[in-house]
Amino acid sequence: MSKYDPLKSRLTAFREDSLALSFEEIEGLIGQPLPPSSRDYDEWWSNEDPKKTTHSQSKAWVTAGFTAEVDRLRRHVTFRRK
Repeated sequence: MSKYDPLKSRLTAFREDSLALSFEEIEGLIGQPLPPSSRDYDEWWSNEDPKKTTHSQSKAWVTAGFTAEVDRLRRHVTFRRK
């Protein structure tokens, strides 16, 4: 079980084409702070092939059928349905 499973569940249940969440809203879903690297590096938000990555955060949104577009300065992520 991944700590990002609640985010995956939220995205899986979402029926629209895009969902915008603040970092704080994501932290509320997962029940803990995002790691500092999520605030420092766009790469943390990469949309990686879940079969080829060990990054549980990317697996959460990609396997739910979404890609992530981050605005680190505004601390905001838009998840778009693939």
